[in-house]
Amino acid sequence: MIKNYLDNISFKNLNLSEDFKKFLINNLNFDQLMAVINLNGYFLVLAGAGSGKTRVIIYRALLLLELQTPSNNILILTFTRKAIIEINDRILTFLPTSNIHIETFHSLAYKFLKKYSQNKFFKLLTIDEIITLSKKSIYYKDIKKLFCHDFIVNFLSVSKEIFFKSYTFKKLEKKQQLIIKMFFQDLDNLKKIENFYTFDDLLINFYNLLKLDLLPLTFQYIMVDEYQDTDKIQVDILKLLSKTGNLMVVGDDYQSIYSFKGTLIDNILNFYNDFSSAKTITLKKNYRSTHEIVTLSNEFSKNLKQCFHKKLISENISLKKPTLTIFKNSLDEINFIYNQIKNILKKDNNITIGILFRNYIYMEDFIKFFKSLNLEFYISPNPFLENIFKNINFSSNSNDKISFLTIHSSKGLEWDYVFIPLLLDGIIPTSIGNFNYEEEKRLFYVALTRAKKEIFLSYPLSYYNDFGFFNVPSPFIETISSNFINIKRG
Repeated sequence: MIKNYLDNISFKNLNLSEDFKKFLINNLNFDQLMAVINLNGYFLVLAGAGSGKTRVIIYRALLLLELQTPSNNILILTFTRKAIIEINDRILTFLPTSNIHIETFHSLAYKFLKKYSQNKFFKLLTIDEIITLSKKSIYYKDIKKLFCHDFIVNFLSVSKEIFFKSYTFKKLEKKQQLIIKMFFQDLDNLKKIENFYTFDDLLINFYNLLKLDLLPLTFQYIMVDEYQDTDKIQVDILKLLSKTGNLMVVGDDYQSIYSFKGTLIDNILNFYNDFSSAKTITLKKNYRSTHEIVTLSNEFSKNLKQCFHKKLISENISLKKPTLTIFKNSLDEINFIYNQIKNILKKDNNITIGILFRNYIYMEDFIKFFKSLNLEFYISPNPFLENIFKNINFSSNSNDKISFLTIHSSKGLEWDYVFIPLLLDGIIPTSIGNFNYEEEKRLFYVALTRAKKEIFLSYPLSYYNDFGFFNVPSPFIETISSNFINIKRG
């Protein structure tokens, strides 16, 4: 039935061989096909968790090449070098000679500025170089007296505009705020003198160059991955790049969780205002998780307010509901998770396990316990934990079966089994800083959608650390009916 519908309506304007039509139909579901074969115009593809958004981008690129679109006319924009490599490798699997432009916003800006801007000899600053340059500032001694090294690194790691809007900056004394502002102003002068650009400078200068409308742009078809992670200037850049009117963005408003980096959920919610006559295609089928996990995440997503509501489906039936276990204390919770992991590994030593936390600060007790029992695990590099645990290797190891991550760093990843402990109000959602409650909901949704086989939720009746005393269950789990979760006492 799908094939007939596509033959009669969607494929009629595409000059494709029967073999290539079959190739698309055999490898894509109906929603994915709609996103792939609708080439002309503005399209917002709402890609639910685990719904194959990268597959859509890859097969759309393959279709354009099959239609004899020159590689030089196709641009794919994403956000990490890892994503570039993954997309490129998968395209090259099918077409080893492909030479499509696959870039981050920053790498695209860098290449155009180096080739076409008047200032071609700028040098790009890494975070280490920014710190080195900052030491030349006349205000650096004052900054160093007031703040520790980690604090200085943190505020130099983001743009000054984002930092000035942050809760961290706003809670400082007026005198401290003034010194930081003068320090940033002096740092800007030093950058100009030495012809340095930060990553933010790249985008600003690229946008200004695009506005002149003098660049020999060849991009006829543009695709953007993870559109919910864009900031304002990136959307402004897209408006200037996509003058041909053929733009497809893929994203999930449910997974917009990086406002502290300057990203705006409004970009995906207001796509129709930014790009007139846009059409929407929703990818609803989840290939990652079991039906039971998808049902739980669907139920929780009903609590989201600023979003396009969507209901995902999964055909992977396991008959194992997600579990919520309540413990007397945190040590019992940690011991339970340790024993569950040991039992899982005994049954299958090839599985992967993720333990997800709202912040790194809550990992400490888990790390000590697991270390004391010689259970190997991976932790991504982090200054806070590295100061506490000098004997732990924080570098990535693909052979590690157990990963400790923050929920933020888990986005885009998946594991067979996922544990989300310490589900207490004030931890998830956080009570630290000027947090956005709606974004905290989306963060929990991201955590719920990382598991493929089983998900284990838990909390102790009370928990204390340097950041406070917590003894109230997270309101996020209080809203979930027992129809979707098995509740146990540990």
